[in-house]
Amino acid sequence: MEYDFIYDRNTLQFSIKLAAEHEVLGRFLLDEFGQQAEAYQAIIQQLTKHKSHQPTQYQGKEFLLEVDEGEVTLSHNTLFYNAEHPVAEQQQKLKEDDLQLDEHGMTMQCGLEDLLKLLREWQQFLAD
Repeated sequence: MEYDFIYDRNTLQFSIKLAAEHEVLGRFLLDEFGQQAEAYQAIIQQLTKHKSHQPTQYQGKEFLLEVDEGEVTLSHNTLFYNAEHPVAEQQQKLKEDDLQLDEHGMTMQCGLEDLLKLLREWQQFLAD
């Protein structure tokens, strides 16, 4: 996963530049945890302790982060990822109503080790 960390001296704001297929991760991190390095410690600890045979979830304000078998999936809550209304059922209803759900920029996948590397480096960048 390729990324760049940016600090804008004019606005005093931090941002993360990611490839298009991972852009949603930058949005998730800044929306969920903000620009304070210490805010990331809990999620880093949770992901570091993850057992490969046991799925883990982190429900954020707008996104659900799931880890299973060393793979991370980040999905926006509007994608209907819940047990009551399976995705296929919701998408079928949308098709019946001549509607479509645009998933572009609402989901991404990466490896757990890649995510942990990014999180640690991002946390260090914020701290410096």
